[in-house]
Amino acid sequence: ISTQLTSLPGEDMWSWFAGGKIERAPAGDFNVNSAQARAGRSKQGDNIDRTYYLQYDYAKTQGFGAPPAASSLLANYGWTGRYFDSLISPTAGFGFAFEAGAGTTLSPQRTPFGRFTARWLSLKPMGEPDAETKRRSRLQLRASAGAMVAKKNSDLPMTLLFLTGGDTTVRGYGYRKIGARTDNGLIIGGRYSAVASAEWQRPVTIKGNTQDFEQAVFVDAGTVGDELNNMYMRVGVGTGLRWKSPVGPVQADLAYAIQEQRFRLHLRLGFTF
Repeated sequence: ISTQLTSLPGEDMWSWFAGGKIERAPAGDFNVNSAQARAGRSKQGDNIDRTYYLQYDYAKTQGFGAPPAASSLLANYGWTGRYFDSLISPTAGFGFAFEAGAGTTLSPQRTPFGRFTARWLSLKPMGEPDAETKRRSRLQLRASAGAMVAKKNSDLPMTLLFLTGGDTTVRGYGYRKIGARTDNGLIIGGRYSAVASAEWQRPVTIKGNTQDFEQAVFVDAGTVGDELNNMYMRVGVGTGLRWKSPVGPVQADLAYAIQEQRFRLHLRLGFTF
């Protein structure tokens, strides 16, 4: 359950916003009940979005061996640049975004911390146009990373820690099923995260249609952990089909998780960055 109120932009194009969210969601092998409140300002430009805000988080993790409930206050700044040829179905260009914040836990103890994330996506056309479709293949590269910097024994809200896996990160694995490990081997949010992917997309013809379909092959890799010297990479490989619909690309991917040795089907609608 969430809501957000946003003011009309001023002459400088900055807007005020305030919002809140109450959520119950899986986090690895646990469930997390959380509450969040956020207020700040944002500016959306032709290519660049900026935002800064103050955020309160409370999270209670449920399950055997779960950490204690924790709350925090975070001051954050975010910057996003989008330089694609289309924001609905891009075929070339790149995007980059980062967030940096500093805060303190409020319970069960008070400990200062920092939180940093960055992500990048590039679409690069390759080769000559196909003789039949008149379109070019392309290489899609993406990467993301995150870090929570705090004392080793500090208790942080689970909603600020990192998990990965799923349709838009490491295909072949379940949604947010790649994380750190507790002492009894359960998956839980970690303080460090890194994800990378390479995907080759090429035009194909289906029943005479030369404009709307593409086939892709990809390899994804990601890791999450609490210590940089104790992180284990998870890799997924696969192939998929793309359809350029009026509301954005429809993607169907069949991926194989190398470490889990199982296949998983991933479906996705639209493009977001």
